[in-house]
Amino acid sequence: MNKSIKRASLILALTPVLSAPVVAFAATGPVVSTASTTTVTTHQDAPPASASAVAADVAGVVTIGSTSTTAGSSGGTAHAHALDVLGTTVSGGDTTNGKTGGNLVATPDNPVGDAEVAPWSAAVTSGSTGTQSQAESALAHAGLLGILQLWLLHSQSQSTWTPDASYGHSSSDGAEANLDNQLDVKVLHAETDSNGKGSSALLVINGTGIGTSDQMGASCALNLDPLADILCLQASGGTGANGTTTQSAYVSKVTGALPGVTTVGATSGGGRVAAAAPTVAKHRSENGPLPHTNGPASGRLPFTGAEIGLLVTYGAALTGLGAAIAVAGRRRQKGAAPA
Repeated sequence: MNKSIKRASLILALTPVLSAPVVAFAATGPVVSTASTTTVTTHQDAPPASASAVAADVAGVVTIGSTSTTAGSSGGTAHAHALDVLGTTVSGGDTTNGKTGGNLVATPDNPVGDAEVAPWSAAVTSGSTGTQSQAESALAHAGLLGILQLWLLHSQSQSTWTPDASYGHSSSDGAEANLDNQLDVKVLHAETDSNGKGSSALLVINGTGIGTSDQMGASCALNLDPLADILCLQASGGTGANGTTTQSAYVSKVTGALPGVTTVGATSGGGRVAAAAPTVAKHRSENGPLPHTNGPASGRLPFTGAEIGLLVTYGAALTGLGAAIAVAGRRRQKGAAPA
């Protein structure tokens, strides 16, 4: 066997070896990296809302016109006590769902007017969109001809919560007269709103305060330590670390060795939803490293399987070439054989 025959035989032997990986690659396809991306977004609900107010309070002795409310993701509460004496509720009530109310004594409704002693009401409503709580109480109320409303030692509280924001509002008055919503006069007034600073005033006429906490609060203090520390016309507010804005205001407050006394006070709290937490993307590779996606635009595109046909053609051509060389080698061998 001459050298040509040896070369042909060698090529013929190597052809299956060289072409097999190509054909196998074409049959199975390329190994393409696949990855899944999971986006995790965290949402934090708004803080609960709260509000409270009291028209008059002598700690442990008597409380008049006391209200408080809360509202949050789990529901709300409403507390309305027109009169408590020595820790016992004389007129008042509480609720966590629905509406309730009452009084000690009331006149029948009539065209002339109506009057109630120690009236109170409380209501809580909850639904898919949020929670709202309301409470109102007073020592006395009277209405005349449907145009004049009179209140004595009166307070109101309201709390509202939704997933995005919560709101608290409260107010209390020593006395209030409202004439057909055209003239409103409040004597000894305190008011708080979780959207702004609390305020207190000796007199408020149609929303304009006279002798307010801003005007007189800094100088309205009397320290009789250790018997009493007397403060009047105070107001404060600010946002805490938990995102809740709290407000407080009162016309006068006595603390010390004597029983604590509050005359017309209010507090409230609420806030907006905290800033959304950053979106976190987690990558999980299933078949090796992720494809290169941040290279220059002119770089080579990721392999997509479009070259499979070309590789099959190369394999077939290589197989055919090997067979042709083998046939040619056999013919030459026969032609060169001695007669």
